[in-house]
This record gives sequence, structure tokens and C-alpha cells, in this order.
Amino acid sequence: MNRKETSVNVLGDLLATRPGWRLEPTSTPGAAPLWCFVFDGEIEFSVTAGRDSILLYEMKTDREIAFSQPEELATWFKTHRAEALRERPTRVSRRSRFRSLLEWS
Repeated sequence: MNRKETSVNVLGDLLATRPGWRLEPTSTPGAAPLWCFVFDGEIEFSVTAGRDSILLYEMKTDREIAFSQPEELATWFKTHRAEALRERPTRVSRRSRFRSLLEWS
């Protein structure tokens, strides 16, 4: 597996389960997937794996920022848009909710 494939997998691991992120298809054969952060129906950021870096595109400012490691991207989001890295709320199973109702009675 080359560095680009590794970056694509790491981006998926970092962004796939977080609210607001979605994977957008690309029409260019062989192009890396494009992850988009959507807020209020508008795409704010897109992230993709480049040959030697992870590229963040910020729609509002029309600027592109390159990161060499996923940790750098995560740090940037924590500093500039923490909502982009929030965790999906954990759901309590129905069985667990029902059990807690019975225990309360």
C-alpha cells in the first residue's frame, strides 16, 4: 500500500463517523475520495489525500492548506473548527433503556 492509499484510509478512519462529514464521489478515475464537512446545508471544507500530503480546502476563504500528517489536520480543526471533529453521540440500546426503567420502578 502506498502513502496515498494509506492517507485515504486514515482520512476515512478520522472523518467517517463524525457528524457533518460525508464522502463525495469524484468523476476523475483514480482520484482520491473527497471528504466534505457540511454545516447548515453548505460545504465548509473539503479534505482529500494528495500524493505527499493531506489537502484541506476552505470554501469561505478559497484557500488550500496542506498537512503532512492526519494529526496536523486534526489539530487544525481543533483550533479553527472544533465542531468538525466532534464525536457521534452514543446511542443507548432499547434493551438498556427498558432495563433502566425496570430498575427505577
